[in-house]
Amino acid sequence: MSQQNASMPGLRVVTVEHFIAGPFCTQLLGDQGADVIRVESPAGSNRGGYFPTLNRNKRSIVVDLKSEKGLETLHALIKTADVFVTNLGAGVPARLGFDYDRLSQINPRLVYAHITGFGQDSPYRDIPAFDGVIQAMSGLMDLTGEPDGAPMLSGVFVPDHLTGLWAALAVNNALLKRHNTGHGSYIDLSMLDCLMSFHATGFSEVLKEGKTLTRIGSRVRGSYASTYRASDGYVYLAPLTARMWQGVARVIGKPELLDYMGETPESDDRLQHRDMLDALIEGWTSKHTVSDVVEQMRAVGVASSAVHTMDEVVADPHLEVRNMLRTVPDLSGEGEFPVPGSPIPSLDETFSKKPPRLGEHTEEILAELGLAPAGAAGQRDG
Repeated sequence: MSQQNASMPGLRVVTVEHFIAGPFCTQLLGDQGADVIRVESPAGSNRGGYFPTLNRNKRSIVVDLKSEKGLETLHALIKTADVFVTNLGAGVPARLGFDYDRLSQINPRLVYAHITGFGQDSPYRDIPAFDGVIQAMSGLMDLTGEPDGAPMLSGVFVPDHLTGLWAALAVNNALLKRHNTGHGSYIDLSMLDCLMSFHATGFSEVLKEGKTLTRIGSRVRGSYASTYRASDGYVYLAPLTARMWQGVARVIGKPELLDYMGETPESDDRLQHRDMLDALIEGWTSKHTVSDVVEQMRAVGVASSAVHTMDEVVADPHLEVRNMLRTVPDLSGEGEFPVPGSPIPSLDETFSKKPPRLGEHTEEILAELGLAPAGAAGQRDG
């Protein structure tokens, strides 16, 4: 499947970024055709771990932002930029001389996105924040895990990636606003806000209904869906409709399940008898293989799935059909590094360009700015 419909060719994104949230945002922009330039310190950053998955098709320039000459180079680069993204801590850009007030004077059309843990005016503004801190403070960790177990982190870095998504959306919105007004803007993005926005009914359940939300394991809060043991693994069943519930009753041979569904939402008593009903369902699933359970449930229209291991995920034919298993050249340029594809149309060639070596494009970018390489980035010669 070709994914050639990119929306940002000719757009220049300059970024001072680290870890995940900032790089994921700019990677999304790069996949749409933006020219993403990483401004990096002479000390560099760890090129292992997540780096290859978040920095394909970017360019790297080494600039000592603590030097006057280096700051001048950054300012020259900002004059050519459409977007600036940073996820350095609150106050750090101002201290180093590249806060929004400073850069917007250089380039009034600049869209400036600053990603921090809590936002510029939060009472927690100066507290260090990583993904796990946000999971803990947002309530996500307390809501994850078994009812009688300890709070648990999610299996992937949800706040980091979610914040990167919100940031890319915010940048797109700001670029549309600039198209209409001619003016740039400042985006103050908080990781905690981004995760809070996914609480859905949680706020009203606590504040309006007086509920205490607790961990419910692999069940779904407020809906009849859950995970059940099979003889060789686990399955997830979501019989949310009357037709699906009838299908479950038929497959497991327990017509008494229908007594708890009722004919209207108000007469649906399944959640009140969940332990008993789940025991009846698992009494059947536990005697059958995962594939048998899923096959029989899907045959009668019940939403269901095996609980896949990552070994099974990477072998799923869906990935190939949907172009969601891609590779990028590794840092050596001699091998390949498997990465997730893009769920939205993106430039295929972005996956053919490896993540940059530290400072790989310094001279190239300086030449584009009309600056002499020696000393322009604030580095000592030799």
